[in-house]
Amino acid sequence: MKKTLMRQVNNQFPAPCLTINKKYTILEYTQEASEMFHLTPSLWEIIEEGSHTKVKEWIVPSEPKAKVEINMITASKQVVLVDLYVKWTNDLQAELMIFPKEGQNQHVSKMLDRLQTRLNETNFELLQEKEKLEDAIHENNKLSAPFIHLSEDTSLIPLFGDISEEKLLTIKDQVLSNAHSHETDCLLFDFTAVGEIHQEGIYVLKDLFTSLLYMGKQVVIVGIKPVQAQRLHHLKIRFNLSFVTSLQEAIHRFGA
Repeated sequence: MKKTLMRQVNNQFPAPCLTINKKYTILEYTQEASEMFHLTPSLWEIIEEGSHTKVKEWIVPSEPKAKVEINMITASKQVVLVDLYVKWTNDLQAELMIFPKEGQNQHVSKMLDRLQTRLNETNFELLQEKEKLEDAIHENNKLSAPFIHLSEDTSLIPLFGDISEEKLLTIKDQVLSNAHSHETDCLLFDFTAVGEIHQEGIYVLKDLFTSLLYMGKQVVIVGIKPVQAQRLHHLKIRFNLSFVTSLQEAIHRFGA
């Protein structure tokens, strides 16, 4: 029986390469292949047993070109996952190029590490911008209900924009503090520039108005739209609220 001799060849690709025949005998190998595997004439010696079926199915002359993911056994007896690129030069011989997945995974891992670092930096920058935005919204909400003294007894609180829970929670303490410290008897809440009143905002309004009424203040609702008035009516506040159609009328009636 003729003994098959393997020979080392040079290859322009810096990757392990083999040339085999259709009986899966190794005919040629590159230096990279000899460094990675303990080579014998039989290809099966470096193919992990679980991948034998896949090799028999895909590394055949009827598949001129193929890419197969298999497990191979290295010179250090480690099982590694590889991409095996197969090209049959004729019906008798095929060229194999081997690309270990481990190296690719390391490359991907490094890319992911760099991406994570970028994301962490970006997240920190976004957090800073978010905090700035929240501060700006908070300040804007405070300005949405300025406390304006019209006289010793009367003050005006004009409301602007949509009435949300967040906005009212911001201005509630501010209004109560000003109402207490300035001993104002009559508070005109001007709804002329108000847009939508959110349901959660209505509950905070109820707490605000109830607190002011318990403090003995007169609460006057100015310029409210019919739909908004219906929503406030559902608050069922135990004390009476006064409603006036315009700010001019309110100033005239309440002696500001």
